[in-house]
Amino acid sequence: MTMGRSLILRRIAAFLVDYLVIICYALAVLGITLAVGPPALGPVSGQLVGFATLTLPVFLYFFLTERGPRRATLGKRVMHLRVEAAAEGTRGNILLRNVLKLLPWEVAHAGVHWVRHFGEEAPPTWVWVLLVAPQLIMLTYLIGMAASGGARAPYDRLAGTSIVRTP
Repeated sequence: MTMGRSLILRRIAAFLVDYLVIICYALAVLGITLAVGPPALGPVSGQLVGFATLTLPVFLYFFLTERGPRRATLGKRVMHLRVEAAAEGTRGNILLRNVLKLLPWEVAHAGVHWVRHFGEEAPPTWVWVLLVAPQLIMLTYLIGMAASGGARAPYDRLAGTSIVRTP
């Protein structure tokens, strides 16, 4: 197995471990929501609540662990990977990396909130853009990561970061 292919597989495995962490957290939030009763919210307030209870904690998980001394999330640690920034010691690279990485996820959430708002009525085109564009961006991220041998997704290039193996 080539080094690039190995790095790609390690990144995918690290993502799956991190996604398991995120799923456990989301299930806990869902449990609390079901116990309390889901609030009736419009698309904007629903987006804000979703951001505060799901996206922000997930962002903080990635940002705080990747800027920490190990420069790695739980998944990256398990797979012996870490994030390296072009300018070590700056949080800006890690911040930008995670904003760009999670932005499609948040845009898709906005699309879901707005689709629900229109109910039986056909949603306008801009809502479909909110739902489809993140999928295309994620596909671009995956293709870019594969093209770099796993070292850099497009958001890594823009943020000046890369993923490397640790001993």
